[in-house]
Amino acid sequence: MSITAPHRNPATTPAARSAKQQAKQEAKQAAKAERAMARAQKRAGQDRMPAGHRPLLPRLAGGLLIAGPLLLTGGSLTSPPQDSGSNADYIASLARDHGQTALSAGLFHYGWIAIALGVLAAAGLVPGRRGRAVTAIGAVLTAFGAIQMSGLLFNDWFLSALGRYLPNGQAVQVFEGMGDAWITSWLLSAQVLALGGMPVLFAGLARAGVVGWWTAPVAITPFVAGVIVTSMAGPAVGLVVGLVCWAPVFLVATRLIRRPAAPSVTV
Repeated sequence: MSITAPHRNPATTPAARSAKQQAKQEAKQAAKAERAMARAQKRAGQDRMPAGHRPLLPRLAGGLLIAGPLLLTGGSLTSPPQDSGSNADYIASLARDHGQTALSAGLFHYGWIAIALGVLAAAGLVPGRRGRAVTAIGAVLTAFGAIQMSGLLFNDWFLSALGRYLPNGQAVQVFEGMGDAWITSWLLSAQVLALGGMPVLFAGLARAGVVGWWTAPVAITPFVAGVIVTSMAGPAVGLVVGLVCWAPVFLVATRLIRRPAAPSVTV
């Protein structure tokens, strides 16, 4: 009687299993490299995409985000000077030159409208779920605050007429009589949301990888740094610093303008 050794499948040997695992790893790495190359080619194709093939609405929104800061800067430059921060001098400055007051208020008004519409489109730059909720919240808060800031500009026309047709003392009484809880909450919420929504918006975009994290803290500086620098170094330097501080908004505007069209789906 002969005894034979049990048959062993070559595929179950340690060497075979090791070779199989190595082949799987190499296949995974090759697939990963192919995906990375495809993404790089897609980005390169997007950068080379002619303007006619880019969607219209993001390009319009990008233009609004460029125009908004420029209009707000123009409104600040043409704002009538006042002798002090008192209500009497404020009304007197608006009434002194109605044309200048209307120009400044109009630039501020349309600047805030442009910001409100542009930031809503910025939420569409988020490619996936990461950062989407924060970006959407920041966009809505900023847009809501900007719309309220725009509405407050009507006050400039009203006070200009008030100062021209009434003695200054009576004009101040009417102005101060408007300060009820509703107008106070309107003013406060407009300032808080318009200024505070910007860092939230850019934090979401940074979380999504659309922009860098530096944009979140810089986003609030146009409303602070420009005023401080103007008081210390003059309006010319303040203007330059203020425009530089709008860099995060200009960056998002560029992303929107260069955004490619979604791939078409055929059925």
